[in-house]
Amino acid sequence: MSLKQKLDDFACSISLATTSPPDEYPEWSAVTYEAHMADLKELWWQIRPKLKSLEHAELVDGKLTEMITAFDAGEKEKGRAAAWFLYNLDVNKLT
Repeated sequence: MSLKQKLDDFACSISLATTSPPDEYPEWSAVTYEAHMADLKELWWQIRPKLKSLEHAELVDGKLTEMITAFDAGEKEKGRAAAWFLYNLDVNKLT
């Protein structure tokens, strides 16, 4: 999969995080919070070394950590705010 495709997948995954904190995943869905965060981390792990801008990589690192930490602590609004920041960063256009 190309970097562009991975960035697009990462952006889609971030958009899901803006609307679905840990306790709001539908019970009928095959996607759980844990699986979603694992996929998000895996995608980022594959993308990060390919980025040319260390500044962008560190910014995403920080906000991703902030988002996951907040969601894990039950701080939905803080987690959503970090997810929205990442979404508005237009991560699918990072290189």
